[in-house]
Amino acid sequence: MTEPTGAESPRDLDAARETAFGLEVVFRLHGLLRAARLYAPTHQTFQRHLDEMIAVVESGDEDETSLAGMGEMFYVNGARIRPQASQYPLFQSLLSEFESRALGAIRFMKGVTQDEVRTFVQLFTSARTAEQFEQMPEAVAEAGVLHIVPVRMRDLRTSQLTPVEDQPLDRSERARARQNFWRAVVGTRSILLRASQTGRPALRQAKRVVQPIVDSIMKNEYSIMGLAALRSHDEYTFAHCVNVSVLSVRMGQVLGLSRAALANLGVAALLHDLGKLAIATDVLQKPGQLNDAEWDQVHRHPLVGVLMISRMPGLSPLTLEAMRVSLQHHMNVDHTGYPGLERPAALATFSRIVAVADFFDAITAHRAYRARPYTGFEALRHMMGPDRTHFDPAVLWALVQGIGLYPAGSVLRTRSGHLAISTAPNPRDLRRPVCRILARPNGESLLDRTETWNPMPPEESVAHVLEPGEHPFDVNELLAA
Repeated sequence: MTEPTGAESPRDLDAARETAFGLEVVFRLHGLLRAARLYAPTHQTFQRHLDEMIAVVESGDEDETSLAGMGEMFYVNGARIRPQASQYPLFQSLLSEFESRALGAIRFMKGVTQDEVRTFVQLFTSARTAEQFEQMPEAVAEAGVLHIVPVRMRDLRTSQLTPVEDQPLDRSERARARQNFWRAVVGTRSILLRASQTGRPALRQAKRVVQPIVDSIMKNEYSIMGLAALRSHDEYTFAHCVNVSVLSVRMGQVLGLSRAALANLGVAALLHDLGKLAIATDVLQKPGQLNDAEWDQVHRHPLVGVLMISRMPGLSPLTLEAMRVSLQHHMNVDHTGYPGLERPAALATFSRIVAVADFFDAITAHRAYRARPYTGFEALRHMMGPDRTHFDPAVLWALVQGIGLYPAGSVLRTRSGHLAISTAPNPRDLRRPVCRILARPNGESLLDRTETWNPMPPEESVAHVLEPGEHPFDVNELLAA
């Protein structure tokens, strides 16, 4: 932590301490709940997270530490905690835990014991819905947990939060896109977790997740395309499904599909990887070569997805489309891919679109077995080159039209010497994307301010696309900002 300068006022220092403490509370609780789902209570990793949670509560200046979730924000001891862009996925993850249970706040008192925290976490994780959580405060008290008090949303008064100056509501396209994107990630998490428990997805909820994406793209708001390039290890499973949905809807729009068809395409794309829920985590994250049995698990996941979707009540056209996409999204137009069929048939339109979106997003993502992911520019070049025979050429054309020649996250050097990062495509001229300027030709850094080209001006052009090793920028941070 940097030392405060003499120019900082006591009020600034207090605010900085409140923020640092609040962030620590959010991070530790998120880590503890995540560990509870991955490890037994006696496991050393769970124990470490438990100790860290107690340590942060005990380090507070007050007798209790209250964490309240309200809307899109957390408040710790009444102070609003503003996350940095890279921390937004973690905040959204924990906020969804609160929202799904209609939980307003958790109060941690000093003197809390390991047994109390362990019991509370077990009760918390077992109550996954608002109905199950309704009796949680009483259950916690009956279990002898005296130093942790959960507060239902309906019991939380807004006046319990310290008044703070509200930021003006940002209704810009990028702000709307960011909100829609992360809400889609949170909604997808809920859908997949429910599917893993019940064996079938929630189709109605998937429609609600996809609709804002379709609306955004139909309004020609392409900022959400830039957010689809975000890469978060913790959120990858959920963000991948959202990214594939976003890319598929945009390609479908380019290909002239109706709004109703785009909505169905977005849902089918969101559910395309349901079958991966049946693959062991250590197989999905294995850094080395898979053996035959592990490959068999992977190759069966399209069929498992079809089975899960078939369990939904009723048999609507959307259900059939989702089943086709699940089955065919790893099949190629040149009859390679999997699962193999004795008599290969032409792939459905939705399947051709989702296959391209899935492949593009997969090779641009972090993988344990890959030194680094492809950049969007490298992935596009690869798909238009060595792998082009696998995909429908019309859909590849739609991908280029949808994400531009320099996909979001591409770090560019222009002819004039500017450094910039593309943040969204410019459908009117694919050579000149929407960009944030990172540095001027004289080397002056602009990271401490936001200057944009919307889009890159006509007198500018791209001279070189930098690889990750050629620049020091955190692309994920810049895209999320």
